Amino acid sequence: MKKTTSYALFALQFFLAAIANATDDKSSLQTCLDMQDKVPSDKVLECYNQVAQEQLAKSESKKNYRSLMAARGRGLAEEWTPSDEPLQVYKQNYFLFYSHSSQPNNTPTSPNPKDQVPFSYPLDNKEMKFQISIKGHLLGGNRHTLWFGYTQLSFWQFYDHAHSSPFRETNYAPELIYSYRPGNLLPGLGVTTSLLNAGFLHQSNGQVLPMHRGWNRFYIQAGLEHDFGDNGKLALLPRLWKRIVEGTLTNDDNPDITQYLGYGDIEARYYYGHGVFSAVAMIHSLQLDLAMPMPQLLGAQIRNINLHLQYFDGYGESLIDYNQRHHTFGLGISLPFE
Repeated sequence: MKKTTSYALFALQFFLAAIANATDDKSSLQTCLDMQDKVPSDKVLECYNQVAQEQLAKSESKKNYRSLMAARGRGLAEEWTPSDEPLQVYKQNYFLFYSHSSQPNNTPTSPNPKDQVPFSYPLDNKEMKFQISIKGHLLGGNRHTLWFGYTQLSFWQFYDHAHSSPFRETNYAPELIYSYRPGNLLPGLGVTTSLLNAGFLHQSNGQVLPMHRGWNRFYIQAGLEHDFGDNGKLALLPRLWKRIVEGTLTNDDNPDITQYLGYGDIEARYYYGHGVFSAVAMIHSLQLDLAMPMPQLLGAQIRNINLHLQYFDGYGESLIDYNQRHHTFGLGISLPFE
């Protein structure tokens, strides 16, 4: 009993010092004070101990939250600076448990006669969707770096048990990226030029005819940032690309792909107090992603996992759908963006 009493008194002292300037916890402390001389002393000590533990949990949660926000706000230049880790996060890594499409593409087509897919069975308009994206530095230092990037985007007809839940489509995108962090090229404008990238990107779905789709591109990309202080940070990544033409119509599985996906895109990320909002726009499409820290569930804080919402509208959500317009909405989880 002596050890328990000593622990409770220590917890009480720690609690009282921790909440000297916190008015929202006074009601809990008052509850314990009101219990004195009304209930056994061990119950009073148990009350103080519980309040102290709650305060410790809040302090730890705030510490983890500040660390997470600091990591998210570190900036594009730091994101593309080599570290001791062999692999780093590239694009968003997420898993959508539910993704609903307005118009599944049951008969993919292309101007190439060899790429007309015959109808087999109706696709389910709900599925799972996930993306894995990593990069690793190959050569260079803090200002000039050559990277290898890899992004895989998969569409899984998980809920179609009648057809053994097949993977409808998977897109593979390896690339080589040269990254240069110049510092600020536009001083005085309130915008920081954090990076300039140039890369070669191959993207395909790994299928055989008539379902094969793929293309190769060279691109250049800039990274611009504006810091709003405590109100958040905005990052813009405009990109222009040039497709490497595969030759004649007979050996090009998607000769009109630039008519639908254009010659570039722009990505915007806004880091705010509780998460990251991002948008990627091409000439005929828009994808919106919202990542928020997971709430505390059943008394346990879920760390390093975000609640993830996604909306897509337009062409090219996947390569097999490059010329099929639809919109989808998805819900799932994701890893912290940075």
